[in-house]
Amino acid sequence: MSTPTEHEIAREARRIFRKLADPKARLARVNERSWAAVQRRDAESGRTKASAALVRAFRERGWLEPDGERLRLSAAGRRWMAVELAGKDGHPAQGRHLGLRLVRDERRAESIVAVNEAESPLSWLKARGSIDAIQFEAGEKLRRDYTIAQLEPRMCTDLSAPVVLASRVPGALSIPDTVLAAKQRFAKAMAAVGCGLSDLLFDVCCALKGLEAAEQGREWPRRSGKVVLALALDRLAAHYGMRSAPTQTRLRSWSADFESAATQ
Repeated sequence: MSTPTEHEIAREARRIFRKLADPKARLARVNERSWAAVQRRDAESGRTKASAALVRAFRERGWLEPDGERLRLSAAGRRWMAVELAGKDGHPAQGRHLGLRLVRDERRAESIVAVNEAESPLSWLKARGSIDAIQFEAGEKLRRDYTIAQLEPRMCTDLSAPVVLASRVPGALSIPDTVLAAKQRFAKAMAAVGCGLSDLLFDVCCALKGLEAAEQGREWPRRSGKVVLALALDRLAAHYGMRSAPTQTRLRSWSADFESAATQ
């Protein structure tokens, strides 16, 4: 059995770790020469295979850890994957301000994700004091659910998407519970903010569109988007229980600020 090269190890890790990123996924031994990524069924049903030599190389790097007779992605493996997948088309990101962030879902399960601080309009606004820490965290929570829910538009078939092996309906694709839960949280949050504000919230937090571009697309006066976004983030934070809902006095204040920006 040949020893895999560093290029092969990195390439196969990107392919296999996408499957193992699901908290329920594990690597199960098929035979002496191969392993398979599975979620609920036996190893023979797993479509994503890995050679024993590759699995050994992953373990030597600390990317996998034992879980009974199976293996799961370790914290070190998640960190490696987060940084590696932050690039385009599998190439490591260059010229980006990457940061690793520990996030927890509604079940308190932890995962490590890579964040490109340079591309996030919220990070840019927070660094300049245009939004506060609570508004920033609320926006990031919405963006995280948007990502987990797999709502990003795709231009072609995603061959790297996780294959879910269990399905109650013959011939139908089963959607993981984590994806469904994220979709529900995202829909509730957008509804709570309201259609008048949620469009801008989506553009900035999810589509990563800058405020200036969002204003131009709506033919708004300069700096007016900052006022609307702050109100939208306040409503989002109130929905998440991070702060109290904006009062009527504050709403009138925001309206006056918006009118002032429109006349400038």
